Amino acid sequence: MIRASWLEKLLLLCADFVALTVCFYAAFWLQFQSGWVPEKLDLGRHFSSYYQAALVVNILWIIIFAVSGLYRKWLLESRVFQILIVIRAVSYGLVLILVALFGMDGLQRIFAPDQLPLAFTYGSRIKLVLAYVTLSVICVASLRLFIQYCLRVLLRRGFGVDRILVLGASDQGWAITEQMRKSPELGQQVIGFMDERYAQIPDKEFHGLPVLGKYADLPRILKRERIAGIIISHESSSIREVLRIFDWVAELPIHIYVVPDLYDVVAGHFKGNLVHGIELQEVFAYNLAPWQVQVKRLMDIGVAGLLLLLTLPALLITAIAIKLNSKGPLFYCQERVGLYGRPFMVYKFRTMHTDAEKGGPQWATKNDPRITSIGRILRKTRIDEIPQLLCVLKGDMSMVGPRPERQHFVEKLREQIPLYMFRLKMKPGLTGWAQVRHSYDTSIEDVEKKLKYDLYYFENMSILLDVQILVRTIWVVLTGKGAQ
Repeated sequence: MIRASWLEKLLLLCADFVALTVCFYAAFWLQFQSGWVPEKLDLGRHFSSYYQAALVVNILWIIIFAVSGLYRKWLLESRVFQILIVIRAVSYGLVLILVALFGMDGLQRIFAPDQLPLAFTYGSRIKLVLAYVTLSVICVASLRLFIQYCLRVLLRRGFGVDRILVLGASDQGWAITEQMRKSPELGQQVIGFMDERYAQIPDKEFHGLPVLGKYADLPRILKRERIAGIIISHESSSIREVLRIFDWVAELPIHIYVVPDLYDVVAGHFKGNLVHGIELQEVFAYNLAPWQVQVKRLMDIGVAGLLLLLTLPALLITAIAIKLNSKGPLFYCQERVGLYGRPFMVYKFRTMHTDAEKGGPQWATKNDPRITSIGRILRKTRIDEIPQLLCVLKGDMSMVGPRPERQHFVEKLREQIPLYMFRLKMKPGLTGWAQVRHSYDTSIEDVEKKLKYDLYYFENMSILLDVQILVRTIWVVLTGKGAQ
């Protein structure tokens, strides 16, 4: 079944293209066939001669709309706010149109009061442009609102809804369930409850909905029931219990909602997204816009590919040095835990002796005797990390993100550090905010410090922050700061 969010984006994209095509045709008709611009009247012209130009213009508009954030999930947000974003996006397009048609002189006449008015100089052309962009706002906004009205009708009938679990078979949990039942157009349907008192609940039902198990059963139930989100009802959940719930579900691709009273507990540390129409807050929400996700991936491919080409001579010299310095393989291959707990193989230049972990996995220490003499140089200059660029190109890693960890340490640290598993909501990175702000992990205390940096990155993730981290990484490499 197609989820409502993907169907909404697809329909909005198609609706925008249709609306913009209608507006382009309207501009053509006004200019050449309506007589509104007498000097441009030409009944012999046909729109078929302009369809290629219309296609190019529409694609440019779609790009502007995407950058403006018009292709995210709007069903839970205000219609007025969406119209305002449409107006803002069309305004950006208007500036580009004026520059394309009239050059910088056009903009100067708008913002410089001592210049002749734009309409005085360019006459009917400026009137035509204003009519085109005004009609664009009206058509795009109208079709979008119509699409969302139709989607809400489908959602009321249960098509494409997100399946939700309420944690806590309590009065608070039932009140939230009733609110959602009264607002089916929001696309979220409560299908059952989870409760720590599962064994004592008669018939394993609460107000006619099934109680599916205890909180410890969450990982299994969430996958089995294809759950899109959970709501934590604080009446039956202590803070310690909430942290345990976070740990159980952190690596799963689901939304986590809490009631406002509980949200106040974590509001000083984590951002939240208001769920329109219902008194809930989403915690640990992924705030990177879809278009930025695509830009981030393109940036990963571009930077990784360029670095591999630029460092090729250094890689050849490094390979020779490793072989001459100690016996063993050239590369160190190891399984790491990636996005949402998916395992992948990571590749690095070998910097330790081949028997470095004969006693089991362990952290590197200061002046670690297991590290070879060449390996110490490679670690200090971070050259040993360069082969991980292959993981970036494959898509297992990003250029910027939390450090990928081994399953052994993940299982150990999730028990010792609250919220540690939320690192798995991000694709691991070759470098990251934690890596440039702190040294290698040598203790639990180091991991706790780096977790704070990782969560800061998750809450403030952006293309600009990625660029900043990449620049800081260059400084770290040049100075050898934080090497172990």
